Amino acid sequence: MSATYIHTTRKPGLSQMILRFLTLLYFIGLVASICYLWLFTQDRFESDASFRISRQDGTGAQAGLVQLALPGLSDSGASDSQIALGYIDSADLLLELEKEFDLVKHYTSPSRDFVFRMEADANLEERLKYYRNRITAHFDSQSGLTMVSVDTFTPELSRKMAAAVLKKAESYVNVINQDIAGQQLGFIRSEVERTAKQVEEVNKEMIAMQNAHNFINPEEAITSSLKVVQELRMDNLKSEAELSSILRDSPNSPRIDSIRSRIRSVNELIDVESTKLTGPEKDRLNQTLMEFKQLEIRLDFAIRLRTGAEAMLEKNRSEAASRSRFFTVIQNPYLPEDVATPRRAYATTSILCLGIMLFLILRALTKSVFERA
Repeated sequence: MSATYIHTTRKPGLSQMILRFLTLLYFIGLVASICYLWLFTQDRFESDASFRISRQDGTGAQAGLVQLALPGLSDSGASDSQIALGYIDSADLLLELEKEFDLVKHYTSPSRDFVFRMEADANLEERLKYYRNRITAHFDSQSGLTMVSVDTFTPELSRKMAAAVLKKAESYVNVINQDIAGQQLGFIRSEVERTAKQVEEVNKEMIAMQNAHNFINPEEAITSSLKVVQELRMDNLKSEAELSSILRDSPNSPRIDSIRSRIRSVNELIDVESTKLTGPEKDRLNQTLMEFKQLEIRLDFAIRLRTGAEAMLEKNRSEAASRSRFFTVIQNPYLPEDVATPRRAYATTSILCLGIMLFLILRALTKSVFERA
């Protein structure tokens, strides 16, 4: 007895047809991506530059030892470079470059490359985001350099924009130097001016007092008055001794009246001179001397303040000079000759390899799913 085996071909189901269609679309997408890369993507040229910001601190020896032990962490210009990075990434700089180089027109000019160009109707936020992807900067902690990269559709514009970024960053660092030095020295300069004005005012008060009392120093005037009073008293003692002698030897002498008159005159002069020296009135020499001494104390204190402020001003001026930031261009922007992006051969290889790998992974997953179903 013989048996007949009939082999029949099973028609693919709907799910398999869908998978085949998706596979076809997948490979069409890969081919379309590669075609777009070679036929429509606009060439972009990248110009690079680098600069360094350093400071000369007073603790140079200690900083040098720390820098040897921990390179990249002790660089005093690292924080300044971060400030420069923030300025390069700021909207202020990007909008200045937009106006100066008409970036809207340039970055929207490729008519075919709709993926990598900027949309003509892009708003401010979208434009800034696009510029930040084309104008980049980063700090290298190992070398202490700040790297700047500018990516445009023409090599000449890339070089010009990179040069403009360096120039504007240098100007910004110089402005920071001036602002910090001005802030540090402004208060001390105002103190110097205030103390100098105070010295001038006290000097004017002393001159006014000297002119009002017709003397240079009240202490000298008191010394002179005391000397006059002492001489008058000595003269008075001599006159009284002479009067006593005459009264004892010649009671009827005609000189007695004249001596008595002279004694009265001398006593009056002594009273006048003594009244000038002391008394509750403000015009007395002892009161004037006290006021003059107070003015001298105020003047000495004001001079000391002015001297201290001037010394502090000079010290801070030298310290501000020693802490000045120095912007040094290490690499000037160059005119690029090769296309930086897209790297078509490398990108094509990557698309094919990753695409095939992804396809094989998806195929294995779908087979395992259908086998379990």
